[in-house]
Amino acid sequence: MELDKRKSEVLKEVVKEYIETGEPVSSERVSRSVNFPISPATVRNYMAELEEMGFLSQVHASSGRIPTTKGFRYFVEESLKEKRRLKLSEIKLPEPERIKNLSEILSQISELISKYTNEISLVVSPCFEDEKLRYIHFFLATNLLFTVIVTTTQTTEAILLGNYELTEENLRFIENFLNEKLKNSTLKSALRDILDNSFYIEELGKQFAVVVGRFYEALKNEYEKRRTKEIFIRGISNLLTTQIQIAEERLKFLLNILEEKKALEKILNDVSKDEKLQLVIGEENKLPELWDYSLITVKYSIKELEGTLGLLGPIRMDYIKGIFVLEEIANKLEQLSEKILG
Repeated sequence: MELDKRKSEVLKEVVKEYIETGEPVSSERVSRSVNFPISPATVRNYMAELEEMGFLSQVHASSGRIPTTKGFRYFVEESLKEKRRLKLSEIKLPEPERIKNLSEILSQISELISKYTNEISLVVSPCFEDEKLRYIHFFLATNLLFTVIVTTTQTTEAILLGNYELTEENLRFIENFLNEKLKNSTLKSALRDILDNSFYIEELGKQFAVVVGRFYEALKNEYEKRRTKEIFIRGISNLLTTQIQIAEERLKFLLNILEEKKALEKILNDVSKDEKLQLVIGEENKLPELWDYSLITVKYSIKELEGTLGLLGPIRMDYIKGIFVLEEIANKLEQLSEKILG
């Protein structure tokens, strides 16, 4: 909804003051802080109109106003239109050479988000069932056959397949055969191809087909491990130590949600849209128990796989800072993953 310039400035000032103090905002305070001359009486009239329009509410007849969900939404959208960048201290991600795997990166990213925002951070890994096979390697150690599976995002530890008497020539034949057939397939499609294509037995012979069967089981185990998204949560203590008043039953509900990661993943999936940035404020949450909170999510991509960075906080959280931190970290995470994963 369009507001004239003065009402818009008054509304944005109320939201900024409320985010900073958590107290109902008076007309006197707004008249002193807006960047144009205006009397407290005129501000009161504007605030009454904004209340009628659904942007503000009044807790008590004699108190100041606080923003509604609609008021917060207007403030965020108008602030983002201005495209003014906040001056944030430089956000430094871990050095690439100190990172062992993607899970370690995401865990440290979650710590960073919480540190820079003082809110609860939620980092969701991509669903790796859609990642692609780069290379399959076999090697023998005293007749014990091992495989190493290299995908677009990681390399497995050596996986024992069993005890086989194979020559180096046999080994390379099986390895080259599988790489030719499966390279650049997703894990899911590679499993389907191995299972559905009986011609593997005809081309390899029964002796080598047994090895392929054991490899299939190893690949299936990897697939099952990777099809579940990891969720990294940090900063719960930020909410517990804040001075913001939240009903006890709603606080307990949130803590239970954070423990039940499946329920949390469903909430995050519910807000996931095509846009990179998503924002759910207060009563926009589907669950009334979450109306005291807001959720910001920003998507990131690693090797064409999509994950989510999230920020969960009270309805009077610092939205603009939170958005900028998530976007900055998402961009740096994509750059870092390129250096690590190639």
